[in-house]
Amino acid sequence: MRNQTLKITDLAGIEYYGSAGITARCLTALTMVIQAGGEIITRAFLLSNVDRSSNCGTHCLLLWPESSDPIVIKSGFASGYPGEGPRGLSSALQLLIRHNIEIKEYAVDANFIQRADSSCLTLADLAMFKTLQPIRPACYYDYILLREKQRFYNDNLVKVLFVKNIPFSLIENRIMDLAIDFSNNPDANLMTCYRRLEDIIRRRTGLEGESGSKLFSQAFLGNNAPLYWPELPEAEARGRAGLFTSIYMAYRNSRAHKENVTTLDNAIREFLLINQLFILENEAKSQEN
Repeated sequence: MRNQTLKITDLAGIEYYGSAGITARCLTALTMVIQAGGEIITRAFLLSNVDRSSNCGTHCLLLWPESSDPIVIKSGFASGYPGEGPRGLSSALQLLIRHNIEIKEYAVDANFIQRADSSCLTLADLAMFKTLQPIRPACYYDYILLREKQRFYNDNLVKVLFVKNIPFSLIENRIMDLAIDFSNNPDANLMTCYRRLEDIIRRRTGLEGESGSKLFSQAFLGNNAPLYWPELPEAEARGRAGLFTSIYMAYRNSRAHKENVTTLDNAIREFLLINQLFILENEAKSQEN
């Protein structure tokens, strides 16, 4: 692009994330795109500018969603020396592999990397990949760091890199307020969920003197149970009812009677279990209806 005037019409429709040279931001951007981008990423191009004399390289990622504009993760990744950049590249590749995203590596020059980092890749840059051949044989595995003489795919990357968030689109409206505030006080919010569900069941059934497993058994089990799922076979309905009693016995009772030291990960999983109970309760019909 030297000695040429760049026109707006030359620019490719690309979304850009991350910051050049800052590995942590680029890894965060990659996890954000994978987790919350709204579309499945099907392919990833690892764009590598490697100095063959030193074997040190600078790398960025070009991601291809199924039906929307391509995405660039800027060059916060590196190779050929010990440091944060190579560790970040190793983690990024493992994330892509774990999510079944096809990876191809392409050799590009420093000017290409600079245009990517400046958020100004062109239509000509993208068209280049129609004729440019990927590096063969594939050697991007060499960027994945080794442990104990074996290539190590770290399953804990998901726990470390992905933000611990509740999937709001799946949450029942009656506990959305608790989901929004969940990370600030997970134990208190979980207990409120349990109490709220019991209050709802009592109001619907009139079983004011009962609580916990006994309340749910009387509410859902038996031929004349006040709440039921008319479209379900008896065995399946009993199975649903059993979820209420089992989850309360397994989680709520312990939480109510002793100090809880559960991790945020486990608290979110428990919240999603209770969320499913709210959904099942909402689907249940009352006998008088």
